[in-house]
Amino acid sequence: MAKDLNKADCYDIYKPLLTEKQCAIMEMYYFSDLSLGEISEETGITRQAAFNCIKKSEERLEELEKALELLKKRNEIKEILKKLRSSININDTKESQNLIGDLDKLI
Repeated sequence: MAKDLNKADCYDIYKPLLTEKQCAIMEMYYFSDLSLGEISEETGITRQAAFNCIKKSEERLEELEKALELLKKRNEIKEILKKLRSSININDTKESQNLIGDLDKLI
């Protein structure tokens, strides 16, 4: 099963809307880079159950993103910030730089 890093980004946003079990397995798979067999050993479930949990979690993340578009909006904000950063001149006020830093922290 190929890993879609877009799913990991969605997970970062929608994590609170998944179950504890889904979160644990998604983190093992995406962030600890464990195989289905390793997840199976770690959690005491079958490889098929680990696979099913990941698939169900990914489907839930897709549904949430389709409905709320938070990842899409975050990516759009990042692009605007990138353009803003390149358009601000080094002589611009410290306040402008601080505001950009504050926006960075929000995404």
